[in-house]
Amino acid sequence: MFGALFVKECKQILKSMVYYIYVAVFMIFLSSQLSGDLTDRMEKPLPDQEGYGTIVSHEPSAVMEKILAELVMETEHNSYATYPMGFYKGVTLNQRELDEVIGIIETCTGKSWEELMKEMAAHFSQYDRTTVEGAMAAQSEYSIFAKESLNYDAFCENMEKVCSIIGAGSSYSRKSIEGGVSVPMTYEQAVEEYEALCEKDRITGAVSRLFCDYAGIILSVLPIFLGVTRCLRDKRAQASQVVFAHKASAFQIIGSRYLANVFMAALPVVVTSFVIQTPYQYHSNTVGISPDLLAFLKYDLIWLLPEIMIVLAVSFFITELTENVISIFIQVFWAMASLMGASALTGDFSLKLVARWNAFGRTSEFWQQRQQLFLNRGFYFGLSLAFLALTALFYEKKRREGETLYGKLFKRRK
Repeated sequence: MFGALFVKECKQILKSMVYYIYVAVFMIFLSSQLSGDLTDRMEKPLPDQEGYGTIVSHEPSAVMEKILAELVMETEHNSYATYPMGFYKGVTLNQRELDEVIGIIETCTGKSWEELMKEMAAHFSQYDRTTVEGAMAAQSEYSIFAKESLNYDAFCENMEKVCSIIGAGSSYSRKSIEGGVSVPMTYEQAVEEYEALCEKDRITGAVSRLFCDYAGIILSVLPIFLGVTRCLRDKRAQASQVVFAHKASAFQIIGSRYLANVFMAALPVVVTSFVIQTPYQYHSNTVGISPDLLAFLKYDLIWLLPEIMIVLAVSFFITELTENVISIFIQVFWAMASLMGASALTGDFSLKLVARWNAFGRTSEFWQQRQQLFLNRGFYFGLSLAFLALTALFYEKKRREGETLYGKLFKRRK
């Protein structure tokens, strides 16, 4: 009975225009985000390279140096980047506010603003900023030392004052600072990172991780529409009497619907990740690295499947409970809150719906944090099953006690 219901539900989904819109939007989004070539980041570093990229550091001295450098550059231009609601907003201060920020900088560095400007000019004059590489190197290697008597806590307190002047969403809040800063990578660090990329990720693992980062963003929203559409389909067809008379249990009906939606929602994800990974499998073989051929499948199952499951489970539950489209608004808000609440684009998984790792590689760092990812995804896997059980129980209650399948909650048939 369950197998027949599952197959029937899959066929019904294939007849739905919403499903094809889901597939199209997903593929367009992923192709736009992963259109670049990553092979240039897979080359073994050489001792005489101009630069080796950056690495995240949480060392207090490095954090203070880089945050102060960023603050001085933004203050020099009187243009501050903020993200109060997850979206960019440029802030320009008036003269009084600007003087306050300059005063805080002078307190933290023990130097006058004029001295800092001379040092900045001397630093940037050493680089050819007419090229992208030169401009990036000049900025990444620019740092300002805090005065020796300034400890890390006092520094953070001063940055909070800056944050209150600039406004919410700046780089100077304690939460943002705790995410670490990017510092230039040494040759030794670059070699270590490359070896981890080859041995642990086997190239394709890093590609799949970046795929999951972008896919996770869109999958926090898209499956909602599949779930809501399925739960309201019988209402539109006025099929309540037919469903009530069905011999299958509520758990079989809801379970087959849910599993069919999870399967069909995950199918284009797996196919797309395989297609995106394939060129990098070939590249790995050409440079003598044995790729992980199943990396795309492992990451899809561990990283993305629990997200699809919880998004669909919540949409099923809310839609069966309210019998309207309010689930869309609630869950879109949940997805946006998860994205905006991220203190970093790599890691900091905690219990966020959208797990972020917006970087190619950084393998050693990921391996240190992957246990957090497993706990996060395990939590949502279990929570999705709980919501599914609640949905089935509520559905069974309506069938057994005579409530209408659709209409106002607990309204009885006459």
